[in-house]
Amino acid sequence: MAACLSSGPSIRRFFFLTCLTESPCLIAWAQLLAALVAGLGACYFARFVLRVGFWPATLIAWCYPMTGFFILWQGYPTCAAVYWLPWLLAATDRTARLKKLAAPALAAVTGLVLVSGHIDVAAQTLIVAGLYALWCLWDEHRRKLFSCAGTKAALLLLAGWGLGLSLGAPQVIPVLEHSKSGERMAARAMGFEDRPPVGIAALPQVMLPDMYGATMRGSPPLFPKGENFLPETSSAAYTGVLAMLVAAPLAWFSRRHRAAVVFWTVLALAGLSWCLNVPGLVQLLRLPGLNLMSYNRLVFATSFAILVLAAIGLEALFTGIVRWRRALWIPAAILCALCLWCFHRAEVLPEPLATQFAKAVAAGGSVGWMQNLQDVRLAQDWFSLHCQVSGLLCGAGLLVWGMLRLGRVRQPLLAAAMGILLLADLLWFSHGRSEQCDPALFFPAVPALGELFNAASGRVIGYGCLPAKLAEAIGLRDVRGYDSIDPARWVRLLKIAADPHSPVIPWALTQWMIPQISGTRTNGSVVLSPVLDLLGVTHVIFRGTPPPGIRPVFQSPDYWVMKNPSALSRVFVPQRVEAGDNDEKIIQKLADPEFDPRQVAYIEVSAGLPGDCRGNAQIVSEIPSRIVVRAQMDTTGLLVLADDWEKGWRAYIDNHAVPILRTDYALRGVLLPAGSAVVEFRYEPISMILSFWLAGAAAMTIFGWLGAVVWTRRSMPQAGALQFHANKTTSP
Repeated sequence: MAACLSSGPSIRRFFFLTCLTESPCLIAWAQLLAALVAGLGACYFARFVLRVGFWPATLIAWCYPMTGFFILWQGYPTCAAVYWLPWLLAATDRTARLKKLAAPALAAVTGLVLVSGHIDVAAQTLIVAGLYALWCLWDEHRRKLFSCAGTKAALLLLAGWGLGLSLGAPQVIPVLEHSKSGERMAARAMGFEDRPPVGIAALPQVMLPDMYGATMRGSPPLFPKGENFLPETSSAAYTGVLAMLVAAPLAWFSRRHRAAVVFWTVLALAGLSWCLNVPGLVQLLRLPGLNLMSYNRLVFATSFAILVLAAIGLEALFTGIVRWRRALWIPAAILCALCLWCFHRAEVLPEPLATQFAKAVAAGGSVGWMQNLQDVRLAQDWFSLHCQVSGLLCGAGLLVWGMLRLGRVRQPLLAAAMGILLLADLLWFSHGRSEQCDPALFFPAVPALGELFNAASGRVIGYGCLPAKLAEAIGLRDVRGYDSIDPARWVRLLKIAADPHSPVIPWALTQWMIPQISGTRTNGSVVLSPVLDLLGVTHVIFRGTPPPGIRPVFQSPDYWVMKNPSALSRVFVPQRVEAGDNDEKIIQKLADPEFDPRQVAYIEVSAGLPGDCRGNAQIVSEIPSRIVVRAQMDTTGLLVLADDWEKGWRAYIDNHAVPILRTDYALRGVLLPAGSAVVEFRYEPISMILSFWLAGAAAMTIFGWLGAVVWTRRSMPQAGALQFHANKTTSP
C-alpha cells in the first residue's frame, strides 16, 4: 500500500528493499554483512565484557548468527536491529563502568539500532539495554550507587541514549507520526492483541523448535491455538538444545560470573514472559503505550541470554572447574525426557497428522499445501525425521552429562566436543530454512502480468491471489497493503468495496482482500464498487482458468486479467463538490451503490464552488516524496488526487502554498481557479525537519565529545612531562 499511497518513509524503504531483492548477489552480501556484525559483536562481548577465553568467545560468535531469531526472520527487516544487540550491550557496559569513549560509542550504536529495522523491535532492544544498564550500575558501584561515580555513570548512559535517539530521529519521528493514523496501531492502543500469549504450550518450542511443525512446504501445520507462523512463536528463541540444557547450566560453576549468571537467567525468563503468559509481567506489558509492541519477539533477549550463559559454561569447562552436583540431574533429566519423547513421536505420529490429514485429502479436500496422499506422506516423513534428529541431539547431550558424571574425560577436550556439537545443532536447525537464489525462481515471469505492467497506468487488485507486496515487487500498483500502520481511513474505504466473505488477517488487514464484483462482461470488463473506481483500480487479476464466455484482456497459463472501464484517473476533477456533515455521513454516501465519483466529491467544509465544475489534469512527474500535476480548469473546481490524505503533505500552486482538503473521507483535494496551473504535492512534515536538526546537532555533539577526549589525552602526557621537568630542576 505504501507505493500507491505515497506515504513518505514507508515508500522509501519499500523502493530500497525492492531494489535489494532484485539482486541475489546483494542479498547474499547483505546477509553476510549482517552475520559479521552480529558474530563479531558477540565475540567482542564475550571476550572483553564477560572476559572468557578465546575459544568460548569464538564459538559463541559462530553460533549467534544461526540462532532462531535470525534464521526464522531471515530476509525480513524484523531482526535487523537485533544484529547490533551485542555491540549495544558492550557499549552500555563500558559506559556504566566509566570507560573513556564508551558514551559516544553508545550513542552511535543506539542510532544504528533505531535506523536498522522495525521500530518496535528496536525499542525492545533498547529496553533490554536499559535493564542491563541497571545491573551494570549495581554491579560496578553497589553501595556507592548514589555517589559521584554512580551518578556520573547514570548521566553518561542517559546522554549516550539521548544522543542516539537524536541520531535516529529522521527514522523514528516520522514513523511514529505516521503510525498515529494506522488502523492496526489504533486497535492495539484500544487493547486488541493480534498475537496474544499462548501459555505453557509454547515452552517446548524453545528446546524443540519444530515440535508443532514449521511454516514451510514439507512441514505439517500442528500449531497450538494462538500460533500460525513459526517466526512469531517461541521457536525464535532457539539457541540449540545443547546450549540450553548442557552448556548454560555449567555457567553456575564460574564464581566470578555468579552475579552475571543470575542476571542473564532472569533476562532469559523475562524474554519468554509474553509467550508463556507469565502473570504480572504480561499485565505490565499490556499497559497503555507499552501495548503497541509485539512482545512475542522479545524472545531474542532469551536467545542471547542463553548464548551468554553457554559462553560462561564453556569457559568453565575449558578451565576445568566443573564438579558434579546434584542440581545437574535436573537438566540431565529434562534431556532424557525430551530424548524419549522425540523417538516416541518419530514412531507414533500425533493427530491430525497420523490419520486425519490423509482422510481429509482422500475425501477430495486439502490441508494447506497438502493436496494428495503423497503430500501427506511427505509431511509425515518430515515430522518423523526432525523428531529423530532432535532425539539424537538430546542423546548427545546425555552422553556429555554422563562423561561429566564419570569424570573420565578431560574437561578441555569435552569443551571442544561441546563446541562442535553446538555448531552442528544450529547448522541442522538453519539448514534449508530460507534458501537464497534468484527471485525469478520463486516467482517466474508471467506473460499476462507483464502485459498488464506495460499497459496499466492505474492500480490493480488481486481476486484471491497475488497479495499486495508481490504485486509491487513486479512493478504493479496494488490498492491493498501489508503494513502494521496501514492508514485507518484508507482501510475503511477498502472495507466498503470488499466482498462480504473477504478474509481479514489481523496483522495484514487488506492483504488478501477480495473485491466485490457486481457483474462481468464478455469483452473482459468487470463492474466493481464505485469506491474502487474512485481509487483508480483499472484491472482485476484472477488465477486459474476464466469461465466459459469470458475473454480476458490479458491471459496466460494460470493468470488472467479483466479491465475496469469505469476506473477514474489517479488525479481528476469531479463535476460538483458537496460538504459532508461528518465522517460517518460521508462514509454512508460513499457506500451507496449509486455513488458516482465522477459526478460528486465530498469535503468537510463548504467551498463555494459552482454547481458544474469542469477541468482536466494529469501527473507529469513523480517521486515518493513529490508529485507534480498539470491542470487545465475551465471553471473553478476541486482537483482530487486519489492518494491517502496525511498531515505531512503540502500543496503548492505555482510555488504558493495552498491547503489540502480531505476529500471523499481519505483523499487529497486542492481548490483551483479557472485557467492552467501546476500543482506540486510535497512530503514535508514538520517532524522530518525537526528530526534532521536533531540528528545534525547530535552528530556535532558526538564529534565534539570525541575531539575533547582526544585533546585531553594528548595534553595529559605533555602536562606530565612538564611536571617531571619542573621537579627535576627544583630537586637538590
